[in-house]
Amino acid sequence: MSLSLNKRVIRERALALVSRPNPAPLFVFGNQKSGTTAIAGLLAAATGQRLISDFAGAKEPYIGKLLREETAISDYVRRNAWAFSLPVVKDPSLTFVAPQLMEYFGQARAAFVVRDPWANIRSILVRLELRGDTDRLVRTGTRRINRTWQCILAGSDLGLAERHFVSVLARRWTLAAQLSATPGCEVVRYEDFNAAKTATIESLAGRLGLAAIHDITSIADKPFQPSGDDGSDLAQFFGPANLKRISGICGPLAAKLGYAAPG
Repeated sequence: MSLSLNKRVIRERALALVSRPNPAPLFVFGNQKSGTTAIAGLLAAATGQRLISDFAGAKEPYIGKLLREETAISDYVRRNAWAFSLPVVKDPSLTFVAPQLMEYFGQARAAFVVRDPWANIRSILVRLELRGDTDRLVRTGTRRINRTWQCILAGSDLGLAERHFVSVLARRWTLAAQLSATPGCEVVRYEDFNAAKTATIESLAGRLGLAAIHDITSIADKPFQPSGDDGSDLAQFFGPANLKRISGICGPLAAKLGYAAPG
């Protein structure tokens, strides 16, 4: 564990001792690099709600134990009571326990972000400076891959049996997309948001029973994270073999969500 992460965890655990979880939080779920950061940030800004995003307790080695059911939801919430005390809670890894969280917080509401799987997986690999057309992890830069991302690439946080890193990420996308049907979740496609950000956020707020009381026009195009789009053609980025891997795993569910494999 890095020193900075350890300090953040210690701080969060100390705050948890004097915090009480919000009985009716608003969760923002969605796979890593699906647009959850931008949508959560703008939704919180539009509705005047405080947001906790990507807290330390949702990183490894803690989150994997929750996802693999080695830690009970009740214990996890207690240890991270400070994070769960805020009105809006967002961390992509929490997506994979969305049903358990929605059941535990009986009054919770949630926005669930879905994104084209080919673009989503490319965004993850570009973020980590990894090539998408290989059979093993090949770096394109010098970025250090932290423990949380290592577990995501290996699928060990979710106990996935896939061996190829692209297949792992495709299986992860499929699991997240399946969970978008969790009761209480309002689904929003990243592509629809990207085409009309302010209107999508206002509509989403309404579906969640919230009022969009602040104008977000001036910050709608703010880059909340570095872009995961390197401008490459998806078919070229992945190459034939890895493109086929994604299509074979994600294709049927992607089609139901309105996404088609790149030609």
